[in-house]
Amino acid sequence: MLKRALSCTLYVLVAACLVAAKPNLGGFRPQQICQAALASLQGSALKNIDFYRSRQQQMEFRLSQSGQTHSYVCQLDGERVLWRRAQDSRWQLNPELRFHFNASAKQLFIGHYLGQAKLAEYSYRVGDF
Repeated sequence: MLKRALSCTLYVLVAACLVAAKPNLGGFRPQQICQAALASLQGSALKNIDFYRSRQQQMEFRLSQSGQTHSYVCQLDGERVLWRRAQDSRWQLNPELRFHFNASAKQLFIGHYLGQAKLAEYSYRVGDF
């Protein structure tokens, strides 16, 4: 009876660990993926996008460019990057930003999509951050 109870407890612990496991992001941190997505979206250098703070799953960034500062909120949802301006309440859907990576080359790709049509793709390496 004790052996069966321990076995059930072990299964519950393993299942909890699997649910709590973080997704494989190819060696990139969520902040880096959002930073790259926002930089590609704004046509800006990575160094101009600063991570400001995180609130649960949402990350806040500031873009400093041409003497102006703009704030953005970003969140990862599967292979999509959700984004919006900080002052807006709705996520922007056009263009849709998706990411994937080549783990062996340590390369991150950010794609801009309109429906299924790929509008552009940008690539970043771990050393770019």
